[in-house]
Amino acid sequence: MPMPAPGNLLNVTALRRVLRSYAGHPLFVRLLYFALRNGLPLARRIKPLFGATALISLTYRCQCSCRHCGAGLFKKDGEKELSAEEVRGLLRDLRAAGGTGVHFFGGEPLLAPDLVGHVAEASRLGLNVTVETNGLLLDEALAAQLARAGAGSVRVSLDSPDAASHDKFRGVPGAWDKAAAALRACRAAGVRTLINYYASRESLRSGEFDRMAGLAVELGAGLRVLPPVRAGLWKDREDIPLTKEETDLLRSRLRRGVACWGYEFLDRPGAPFRCHTLLRSTFDVSAYGDILSCPYLPEPFGNIRTEPLVAAVRRMWDADVFAPEAEFDGCPLNAPSFLARSGNPPDGGKGGPG
Repeated sequence: MPMPAPGNLLNVTALRRVLRSYAGHPLFVRLLYFALRNGLPLARRIKPLFGATALISLTYRCQCSCRHCGAGLFKKDGEKELSAEEVRGLLRDLRAAGGTGVHFFGGEPLLAPDLVGHVAEASRLGLNVTVETNGLLLDEALAAQLARAGAGSVRVSLDSPDAASHDKFRGVPGAWDKAAAALRACRAAGVRTLINYYASRESLRSGEFDRMAGLAVELGAGLRVLPPVRAGLWKDREDIPLTKEETDLLRSRLRRGVACWGYEFLDRPGAPFRCHTLLRSTFDVSAYGDILSCPYLPEPFGNIRTEPLVAAVRRMWDADVFAPEAEFDGCPLNAPSFLARSGNPPDGGKGGPG
């Protein structure tokens, strides 16, 4: 398969095609991580946010009351969420500094005013756009609008192949049916779709994980598998992180082209996992403009309302929050070194997307 043209080297869609052709061998993945960790700082001498993706939590409001999610813990009484113009300004600053992507996150981003307009502006700027959602508001009409606005992909959270289990976990009757309908609507509109799904030890052993992969095929979506994270409403759950043996079992169940582990090219057994924060390939922006190293950690490194975006992000990257976890195979919040250093699990933060 030909490489992308030089002018499109950071076109995420083109790179994804190349990576899907060559990725899979653990050595390749480790070389890729090394290149990102060591090569990006060189490129950023010219463009300070070269290759970065911003994860923007547009709001912390949500219709669900999920058992794992602590997004509501981020809410600040009396403080206004980012306005439409502040979001657009953030997108322009991101692109001008060399950024290449944006994930609209939450809470539930479809509850934020003018999400479609944000997607259109990001697409106009040349950013690759992903929307993360619970799917409750994503009908055929909205899916068509997102497609026309230039959304590159939509990720919809599904907690189980069983509708009743999903609805109970989310606290919303009928949530599973609406999420499945959202995936179908996006596919019909021509938008690439993925299911966000947490792989628990129970789902790995019971066969639910394999049934979720089958459901993804049925719905025409990819299955984005996420390890459970000891954060949000799960911050005190010592039983949440997968053991090494369970992680190996997770890897063995990945199906190339169907199920991936966090990143879309990690779809083969044996591939190691490194956090985006460790690679400095992403940064997070709260609904109030705080720059965060991770959506699970509420400690800000600056705010776009009081200083330039680049200054706050550089401060965050210079802090290198997870440096001791650089070789940890999984979410660094689950690493024994992080738990020992922090003294306890992180306060606040989401238990996961959607």
